[in-house]
Amino acid sequence: MDEIKLQFREYFNSKRSPKILLAILCASALILIAAWGVMGMDLSRGEALPFDPVNVTQEGKYVSLEVIGIDDWSAERGNEYYYVAQGSDTLLYLVRISQSDFNAMQTQYNYWVSTISDVPAAEPASPVPLVISGYSTALPDDILAAVAQTYSYSEEEMAGYLGDYYLDAVGGTYSQNRQALLFFAVVCAFIALVIAFSVWKKNKNIEKSLTSLEQSGQLLSAWNELSACRYNDSGEGIDLTEHYIFAKGNGEIISYSDIVWAYEHLIRRRFTVVNRYVLLCLKDNTKRAVMPLKNRQTVNERILAAIAEKNPAAMLGYSKENKQKYKEMSKGSGSQTLS
Repeated sequence: MDEIKLQFREYFNSKRSPKILLAILCASALILIAAWGVMGMDLSRGEALPFDPVNVTQEGKYVSLEVIGIDDWSAERGNEYYYVAQGSDTLLYLVRISQSDFNAMQTQYNYWVSTISDVPAAEPASPVPLVISGYSTALPDDILAAVAQTYSYSEEEMAGYLGDYYLDAVGGTYSQNRQALLFFAVVCAFIALVIAFSVWKKNKNIEKSLTSLEQSGQLLSAWNELSACRYNDSGEGIDLTEHYIFAKGNGEIISYSDIVWAYEHLIRRRFTVVNRYVLLCLKDNTKRAVMPLKNRQTVNERILAAIAEKNPAAMLGYSKENKQKYKEMSKGSGSQTLS
C-alpha cells in the first residue's frame, strides 16, 4: 500500500512548477533584502564619503559635504528644490535639500550674499561649515539647463563648475530605489507564503484522501482506475473515472457515491466572474472543492454531468431548495454520516 501511496503522490505532484516558483520567490526575496541592507549599510554606519561631483564610482553612495555658503534655490522640479552651494574647499556644488533645511542655513546664505555683493566691504569671514549628507546622484540635463539659465551660463560652462553629480539630501532616486527593493522583497515573500500555504494545503488533502481510501479498502481500486486514464493528460487537472473524481490541482480524490450535493461555485468581482469551481457536499458533512486548472467552465459542466450519471441521487445545482434540503439532512444526521 505504501508503494501505491507513493505513486499517488507522484501523480499529484508531477508538475514541479509551484515548488520551482516558490524557490525562485524565496531566493529573490532574500537577494532583494540583502541588496536593501547593503544599500543602507553606509547610512546605518554613518560612514559618508566626501562628495566628489565628478567621481562616477560614488553614484548611489552615501556622501557628505561641508557647506560654507549657499544661494537661494537655482532650479525646481515639482516639489524638488536645487541649490548651488559653496564647499569649505571654495568649490561649487549642486545640492538638493528641503526648504526647511535651507531655512536653517541662514548663516551660509548670508555669507553667499556677502561674497557677491556689489557694495565694497571687508572680505567676510567664512562661517563654520555645516555638514549635509545624502546620496551622490547623476545630474539630469533638464536640471543642469535650468541652473545654467539662472546664472546666465551655457550648460557646458555650468557643468564645468558643478560636475556631473549632485548631492541629494532629501533621499531622491537612490532612496526610492532602496524603498522599492524592500517593497518588492515583501511582495515576493508574501507570494511565496501564499504558494507555500497552497502547497501545504494540497499535500494535506492528498494525505487525507489516501487515508480515507485506505481505511475504506478502496486504495487499490482507485489506483487501478486512475492508472487507466492517467496518461491521457489534457492539462485540465481533472480525471473522471468509473467511481472517482481526481482533482490534481488541489489533491482531492472523491468517490461519486459520497456526494450528496454538487454545484458550480462562482466568484465575482464587480459583477465579473473571476473564478469558478465545483463545490461538493459529502455524506460526512464536509465540503470539498474541485478546481480545474484550465477550461474551467467546460470541465465543471463535465464534472456535474459525470456526477448525474454515476450518482443519480445527488442533488445538482445551487438553489434555495437544495440548500434547505442539505441543511435538513445535515441536521438530521448530527455527527453521523449521511446515508
